[in-house]
Amino acid sequence: MKDLYKHLNDIDIDLTEFEEMEVTEFERARVKKELKEKIFNSCQKKWKKSITAASLIIGLLTSTLFGLSFTANAEKIPVFGNIYRFFNLNDALYDDYQENSNPIQGVAESNGIKVTMNDAVYDGETLIVSYTIDTNRYLGDTFYIDSVADVEGEEGTTINEVFKIGDNKYTGKSTTTIDESYSTINVDWKINYMLSSLVADQKRITGDWAFNFQLNKADIAIQKLTQSIEQDGFTVNFEKLIITPQAFHIQFEQITSLEVWKEWDFISVDFEVKDDLGNVYDNHSFGGTGSDYLHFNMSASYDSLNQDASKLIITPKVTFEEADTVNYAEDGRITGKGRSFNSKADSKEFKMDKIIIDIEK
Repeated sequence: MKDLYKHLNDIDIDLTEFEEMEVTEFERARVKKELKEKIFNSCQKKWKKSITAASLIIGLLTSTLFGLSFTANAEKIPVFGNIYRFFNLNDALYDDYQENSNPIQGVAESNGIKVTMNDAVYDGETLIVSYTIDTNRYLGDTFYIDSVADVEGEEGTTINEVFKIGDNKYTGKSTTTIDESYSTINVDWKINYMLSSLVADQKRITGDWAFNFQLNKADIAIQKLTQSIEQDGFTVNFEKLIITPQAFHIQFEQITSLEVWKEWDFISVDFEVKDDLGNVYDNHSFGGTGSDYLHFNMSASYDSLNQDASKLIITPKVTFEEADTVNYAEDGRITGKGRSFNSKADSKEFKMDKIIIDIEK
């Protein structure tokens, strides 16, 4: 997996070669959010990276964006068409969920606030609902929503994420964990109240925003994993294998020991993946988030799995690297570190023992 800053700092950019393109408020908001997450939540050791090139790119996020840099995923579709991507670093996983989602398109308006239900997907253990909100005033760049999803008469644990995408317009994603698995679910989903993130506006906003819909389980198979491997102070805990008609995704936790973290500037892992039929699968998306310096929850995505395969053979490849450039603030503080593509700074690569996953049919 390549480091974002290595790419940025090694590129010779001629801004005259770019064609400016108009973008929507949604696209601009998503790029800002995604760039910040990829800088600060990278699975590399994010706190030591150079910020020079990243600062340059953030500065370009004005009324237009340069097409070559940012429009690969920008689609000329309604504002809610890319909501699944907006909330997650691993675009491939949420593209897959978008592909298997069902349109809902219900509308509820109360107290000057309109909630539009866009689509939903149920994978057998999780219900994901996407929606947009048009408000009669600014509630902050994000705000709190208290909602509940009643699935087959049982209320699951629900988490809402909301972000501003335009003038008094927001996009939201509601994720509800469901204890039992069903082939079809009846859902009553409602918002109890909203709470502005503005300190001066902390009164609960209540209203009548309720929806009822039915969903079939999507063609998504989720297999829980328990394999774990550790070597040289680096651990990979495999957690889930998610298989859809379009792709398969490996979710895992990576843990770096404090001793390794202190010794090396950049730490990453990639997988060599093949099946028992000899097919080799190339990774096309890799992302995740970290709660601290040492622990990251990651997801790696691959093209569709051969239907006749019964096993996956995964060999983790770990890379430890030292930086060869250092950025300083005016007061002498170190603000970031970087590494060039052809760096002669110390590095270490090793392969862990292979992990074999029996694919449940």
